[in-house]
Amino acid sequence: MKKLILLFMTVSLLFGSEYQKWLETQHQDFKQYKKTIDDEFTDMLKKDWQAFKTMYNPTPYKKPKPKQLPIIKKEIIIPQKEIEKSIKVKIKQVPKEKVFTKIKKVEKKEGFENINIDFFSLSLPIQYDSKLYITLIHNNKGISKYWEHINKTKYQVLINQIKNYQKDLNLNDWATYLLIHKIGSKIYKEDNFANLFSWFILSKMHYNVKVGYNQEKIYLLGTIQHKVYQVSFFRLKNKRYYVLTPSGRVKKIDNIYTYKGRYPNTTKSLTFAFNQPIKLYGDIKKRDLTFEYDMMDFNLKASYSQNLVNFYSTFPQSDYQIYFNTTSTQTSYSLLEQLKPIIEHKSELEAVNILLRFVQTSFSYKTDQKQFSYEKVFFPEETLFYPYSDCEDRSIMFRFLVKELLGLDVVAVKFSNHLATAVAFSSSIKGDSFNYNGKRYTMADPTYVNANVGMTMPKYAKSRFKIIP
Repeated sequence: MKKLILLFMTVSLLFGSEYQKWLETQHQDFKQYKKTIDDEFTDMLKKDWQAFKTMYNPTPYKKPKPKQLPIIKKEIIIPQKEIEKSIKVKIKQVPKEKVFTKIKKVEKKEGFENINIDFFSLSLPIQYDSKLYITLIHNNKGISKYWEHINKTKYQVLINQIKNYQKDLNLNDWATYLLIHKIGSKIYKEDNFANLFSWFILSKMHYNVKVGYNQEKIYLLGTIQHKVYQVSFFRLKNKRYYVLTPSGRVKKIDNIYTYKGRYPNTTKSLTFAFNQPIKLYGDIKKRDLTFEYDMMDFNLKASYSQNLVNFYSTFPQSDYQIYFNTTSTQTSYSLLEQLKPIIEHKSELEAVNILLRFVQTSFSYKTDQKQFSYEKVFFPEETLFYPYSDCEDRSIMFRFLVKELLGLDVVAVKFSNHLATAVAFSSSIKGDSFNYNGKRYTMADPTYVNANVGMTMPKYAKSRFKIIP
């Protein structure tokens, strides 16, 4: 038995030794492969770049939105027999508030620098290779030199930290980009370098990004899975490359010089969708909201995070699906909790009508052009913060409330210069409606003040519309 055990141990050691050698060989081969593709990419960057003329799309609307909207002066009470025909609501459980995990401290390492990044009032410790810093000339050869230099540093330590913050804070791609740019700005204290740094890090994270330059500055360029507005872009091989800046908006730029190729394995396009609520919970503010329904007054005190509003203020205007499909955040729970007892034990028709009246009358109307001088779509927390909102903001808020509280499907109904919503009820409801994807949707316009479910603004009663699922 002892001889058998000894033989087994000897074989295991020999096998382990051979396996370790194989692993080392694989590691060396991979290192050589990485060096080869980086050398080839660096050489490509030194060659002549091409000028691209940028384009600009300011808004998805073809016509300006209405400055004033019709109001039904006296509330129309829904007949009791219509309410009784509608199925009773099944209120969804309001999510509990999630506890935020505290940021861990980073231990000092030899050859590394420690900094703290102010990320919307969160102080995030970051550690980076002290060899990262470099000076360069503002042209393609200087850009090639930057890539070659930073590629020799221990940049993976930095990427690992960014990925950890992505996971801990539920950062989507836009928030991740902002964090990377903030790190670059802190290290280099110069926007051109912050753009070069963001380009390198995002490329190494497999995003399809480029850099470009003109006489003024160096730009970060990236492909995005959905359309973005108020941001300059150009087309290359049937792909749109958008100019990315922390402000979220970039006016039209005449020409940008960039390279045609791309770094290997950069297959991911950025998406600004929120698969999970981002964890920016600080600086909680409150807003008093009042509305009337069926001769009863209701008073609510809604909470929102100023930090989250500040983050959203940077957000590039994107396709409506990004806003309609956003998940509830911790600061939205207070509003859901206060609306829940108001609609409990009601029929679906009456519950939806109450939520409709809340959105119609609790917020003052003003177009984005009047309030901001440019188009801006709100997430629900922004509607709570800003003094005014318009049709798309109210539609997003209404959809959020109906989906989170009642679980009913809501689609957006886009007219030439107006956005409304429609709800798929569990039973037949009187009023304006249409079939879509095998369901019957009944109109519900959060901007048509005092209008009930099933009522369309007279101006759009016979107009064509597009469905945004």
